Amino acid sequence: MNEYLRLLSPNLHYIKHEIEGNLLRIFCEQSPIEGKPVHSRKMRVVKDIPYGVYKVELHLLTKKYFNDNQTISKKTIAESYDFINETGRRTKRLDAYILHLNKEMSTIGLERLIRKQIADVSDTTILRIAKKNIKH
Repeated sequence: MNEYLRLLSPNLHYIKHEIEGNLLRIFCEQSPIEGKPVHSRKMRVVKDIPYGVYKVELHLLTKKYFNDNQTISKKTIAESYDFINETGRRTKRLDAYILHLNKEMSTIGLERLIRKQIADVSDTTILRIAKKNIKH
């Protein structure tokens, strides 16, 4: 599991994993920031590319820290991840994989394939991903 997580980010630490049917849930967290007090923790669920025959859900323990920077008006600052897309529901590599598959088949057919083998993603989401990545 550590090698799989290292492909996403070197700062991710594996906690545990669970397998339920064809779904693999990987629980992990980012390295804490030294010297920053933690305000709160929240679990985020993000879909990723398959791991063997398993669909993957990353359960990220995301921390909020107290802000000690006077130039920022917010009292807390949340951790950010560079491997998650703008909506925060899928990894960027899952989006790239969906785009690659969408070049080969229709969106409706792709939705069936993706729901069976990769992740629970709707046809509307596939179209939205494709629309954002159209080259003008």
